[in-house]
Amino acid sequence: MLLRMRHLYVFFLSLVILWMGLVCIFLSWPNSEGRRIWPRITTGHTLREARAVIPPDITKDDGNDMKTRQRSDEKDVYFLHQPDRPDEVVSVKKGFASVALRGDWPPEPIPNEPDFAVVRSLFNITNAGDGGLGFGIDPQKLPPEEQKKYNNALDVHAMNEYVSNLIGVRRRLRDVRMEGCAERYSSAGLPQTSIIICFVNEAWSTLLRLVHSIHDNTPPHLVKEVILVDDGSSWDFLGRPLDVYMARFPKVRIVRAKSGLGLMVARMYGYKYTTAPTITFLDSHCECLPGWLEPLLMPLVADPRVVTTPSIDAIDQNNYGITAGPEVMVGVVEFPSLTFNWRNPPPRERRRRTSNIEPIRNPAMAGGLFSITREYFDLLGGFDPGMKVWGGENIEMSFKIWMCGGRIETPVCSRVGHVFHKHASYSKIRQGAQEAGEANNARVAEVWMDDYKKYYYDEKKNGQFYKPGDVSERRRLRERIGCKPFSWYIENVYPEVAIPSDGVYSGELRNMATPNMCLDMMTSEEGKQPAMYLCHGQGHAQMFDMTDLGEIVSLGCCLRHRGGNVYVAKCTWSSESHIWEYKDKLISRHNNCLTVNATQHVVMEECSGKKSQQWTWNYHRPRRKNVLRIEEM
Repeated sequence: MLLRMRHLYVFFLSLVILWMGLVCIFLSWPNSEGRRIWPRITTGHTLREARAVIPPDITKDDGNDMKTRQRSDEKDVYFLHQPDRPDEVVSVKKGFASVALRGDWPPEPIPNEPDFAVVRSLFNITNAGDGGLGFGIDPQKLPPEEQKKYNNALDVHAMNEYVSNLIGVRRRLRDVRMEGCAERYSSAGLPQTSIIICFVNEAWSTLLRLVHSIHDNTPPHLVKEVILVDDGSSWDFLGRPLDVYMARFPKVRIVRAKSGLGLMVARMYGYKYTTAPTITFLDSHCECLPGWLEPLLMPLVADPRVVTTPSIDAIDQNNYGITAGPEVMVGVVEFPSLTFNWRNPPPRERRRRTSNIEPIRNPAMAGGLFSITREYFDLLGGFDPGMKVWGGENIEMSFKIWMCGGRIETPVCSRVGHVFHKHASYSKIRQGAQEAGEANNARVAEVWMDDYKKYYYDEKKNGQFYKPGDVSERRRLRERIGCKPFSWYIENVYPEVAIPSDGVYSGELRNMATPNMCLDMMTSEEGKQPAMYLCHGQGHAQMFDMTDLGEIVSLGCCLRHRGGNVYVAKCTWSSESHIWEYKDKLISRHNNCLTVNATQHVVMEECSGKKSQQWTWNYHRPRRKNVLRIEEM
């Protein structure tokens, strides 16, 4: 009996072994595309471009468009095929891969994806962009098919996506912080943050590079979750292939809007899924540099009504090099257009700071990159739900932060790179984006600007594009939380502002030698020379304002003097060549006066008091006392 049972055991064991062998042969047999169903896993090979191995779909849908990520206990393991051994896979442990890896791409080629083998044969792309350095290629050396991809990618994204694709989606970045930053900020005792990133038809390489930079350059205990909000992308590779790729990051969740919501609504949609006490917003084409998050969170601990923005360093749209500027800029609002711009810190702010690593206060913020406490964000009502598509949200948020008890600061030790497109993603993709932006600004003017709204209204051709819609709920919000008047913002936060017809001196600038003529900016093009022109009474290029800082401004540009020349230039708040004095009808600087010459252009000559040096304005108001001139620093 015992012998019989032993024979049965051997028989069944042989069947099991035979069955397992047949299964292995079947799984190793090439499919219709020439790939093995179950590729072998080997180790010890170098990193090269190759096809990705797509792991099983380990996402699950909880019914709310939320993709909840799960993964194994093994962290930072990448499985990569090799081009010379397409059936083999390389297992790469944690570390930086500063080379372009085909294994970081979806299994099927995506639009404008480079042929890595062709490009490698022409250029050395090993460690392209490593350290945050720029990388470029000569597109004329590419074969016609690759040149077509190069040009198409540039047109679609308004940035050199083809070059971006040659740089690893995970690259090492230099620590560009100033001396003393590492010692000033620690991660100990800081609150967690939820990071919200909205994207629509974003380039694969730039989106992945952002997520990797967060993962590599942030203390993990500070990040509660990263919410990727897909606001109606139409590209297939941003669907399941992105889900599969992000499965390696346990804190990354993808929320998909069923249709395009617009930037502000999409951000609020992502906000619903956050759980941390602080919220951090990032644009989808950024890279976070070492030590970026701690300086954003530390001020929020001391004062929950502080809103922090990083120092935004430019990522070159052509070669993807990250340039860390020598001085952090401040954000401002340009009137009457209500557009955002960058300036050097005003003299008043430069004197207030006691060291070069102390945070800088901003009259306005760019809007896409900032950290805020959940408590204060809720108090402010988040983003205005009446705003559509894109634009104006940063101006609204800036005004109400300052007017409703908070302040905007840039901790200069926080550095985040940002690709500045030639066009904005939303305005390129969404129909009616320009009209929506103007309507959004009209909402800002109606809710927050009080009597100052007339400047934006007049700019919009007497209301032709002034369509704010119903703003009653936002007005009630402002009243409920007790916000200050807009005049307080101008007087205390942004006294250096140049508002048309609101300068210390403003109006037409007439010269005594040519009483029927007015100074005309002629153009806002830098380097051009203003001249006298017949007065037409319509303002615009003949409307000049002398600001409290001493600038003479028209069309958003300044008159600049250098040597004997006078020309149009951007206003910077940092150069004495923009600053003027007006006294006894003379506009002067260091005993040289603005003078009309024989060709009716303006130049600088030694002050003599002659008629061609005498100027009159239409209006005068007292100078604001809290503005500090450059020479008063």
